Amino acid sequence: MTGEFKSTLDSKGRMNVPIKLREEFGERFFISKTIGSRCIKVYKVEDWQALVSKIDDMPLVQAQPVRRHLIGSAYEVIPDKQGRISVPPTLREYAKLSLDVVVVGVGKYAEIWDKAEWTLENEQRDNETLAELATVLNI
Repeated sequence: MTGEFKSTLDSKGRMNVPIKLREEFGERFFISKTIGSRCIKVYKVEDWQALVSKIDDMPLVQAQPVRRHLIGSAYEVIPDKQGRISVPPTLREYAKLSLDVVVVGVGKYAEIWDKAEWTLENEQRDNETLAELATVLNI
C-alpha cells in the first residue's frame, strides 16, 4: 500500500477510506492502536491474523502488554456502500483525530493520522537521520 490520502471525519466518527486502499484491503479489515506513534494502523485480515499469531507465540509475560494495547484496541471494520468506516471513539481519542485526517499507505499496512499530527510528524522528521538510515539500508 502506498500513497497519502486526505479524508474527513463526520460528526458520527465516520470517514471515507480511499478506493485504492479499499481495493487493497478487501471487504473487511482491522484497525488498531499502534506502538510508537499516535495513529491508527489499518491491517488486511491476513496480516492482522499473522500479527495475532506472532503475539500468541510470545511468552505470556512479554506478550500481555502488547496484547492489551494492540489486540484490546482492535476493531474489525467493513466499509459501507459509500466506502466509509466508523472509527470508534477510543481510537479517535488515542490518535487525536479531529475533522481532517490523512491516510498513509506504508507497505503492508496503512496509518490514519490527524492532519495536524501528520504535519507535525513530517516537520519533526530529521533528514540527516533518514539519510543515515538510507545508507544502512543501502537505498
